[in-house]
Amino acid sequence: MKILALVGTNASFSYNRLLLKFMKKHFKQMADIEVCEISQLPPFSVDVPLKEQTAVWKLKQKVKAADGVIFSTPEYDHGIPAALKSAVEWLSYHTKVLDRKPVMVVGVSYGRQASARSQIQMRQILISPDCNANLLPGNEVLIGGATHVFSEDGRLIDPTMRDNLEQCFTHFIEYIQVFKNVNEEEVTMPIKQPSISDAYIKFPTGHLSLKEVQQIFSTIPFEIDLIDSSDRFAWYSDKPNREHVRNVASLNEPVSECHPPKVVPVVMDIINSFRDGQRDVVTRPLWMHGHRSLIQYYALRDVDGHYLGTIEFTGNVEYILNLFENGAWDKGQHDTTSKKTATDASTGASESGVKSKNDAVASNNDADATTGASESGSVDADDEAADATTGASED
Repeated sequence: MKILALVGTNASFSYNRLLLKFMKKHFKQMADIEVCEISQLPPFSVDVPLKEQTAVWKLKQKVKAADGVIFSTPEYDHGIPAALKSAVEWLSYHTKVLDRKPVMVVGVSYGRQASARSQIQMRQILISPDCNANLLPGNEVLIGGATHVFSEDGRLIDPTMRDNLEQCFTHFIEYIQVFKNVNEEEVTMPIKQPSISDAYIKFPTGHLSLKEVQQIFSTIPFEIDLIDSSDRFAWYSDKPNREHVRNVASLNEPVSECHPPKVVPVVMDIINSFRDGQRDVVTRPLWMHGHRSLIQYYALRDVDGHYLGTIEFTGNVEYILNLFENGAWDKGQHDTTSKKTATDASTGASESGVKSKNDAVASNNDADATTGASESGSVDADDEAADATTGASED
């Protein structure tokens, strides 16, 4: 289970940071806790340029990927620190990353009342309509007398406070599990049994059952993602070992939430060019995860040419390139296969239907009919355009 723990201050030293680091070690058998700082975030403002919001975007991705989030808050003037309030604003303004996300509030302060008042404020913020987080009632971790309850090496040594922390964290894990089980059931249900299991989809070239459609998407050697006509992330294929890791929490998010901010303008340029009919395909060869990959974006249109969205195909092409580099299509093998009279089982290419070498070269000089990789419609490898659905991180 993955837990994101936010240090609710930008101070260089904080007992709240010590508490979260202690929790990371103390509860390592129960959850994988990532302690995250908010000091790198710009102060919240609707006027902050998109290109300066990379740290915000990265934090949102971590929140989406986490099963639960812990907010650790000190108390300044009977309230939460301005830096923490700013961080929550980033996580709730025009985004739903906290929506129904299980959250926990903890806090350390110097006084005997600990951070009781700031935690009340924090709880009110988290259950507000813009955040709409799932907060377990009660379950309070109030640690006062900070200078006396931590050891020099950062351990919480007060037995009463430690016991309460253990009890509250256990309740939080159980609380997360309730929602996790429900969400997993919703996600896996169509895989285990389609909602209309006996239904068939009839195409001009045949028909497929819903189960067959599902397994085709899981089996084909490339992954597919779809941005719909309203520029929202609508669907992705359930392929194992994806190049771009997907999360159902990202579904229905706008394009701007699915990409690193600095590439959003380029991504929107691709999508808008599809919508306006200027281009139909954009091709990008990239290095991803240490291997060569090919990403191709297609304008999805209905039979009348109306724009339905942008569909992206991404695949590892190392196997194909290795075949080429090892001579799989060299002249000798080409001549051998061209002499066969048997009809190719998959293409129907018989002796009379095989193109000459000159014909193949001539065809390659034209725009590729499947990729659209023509002079005006392709994007070369140096283009900083990002994945139209993922933003292919700034790295």
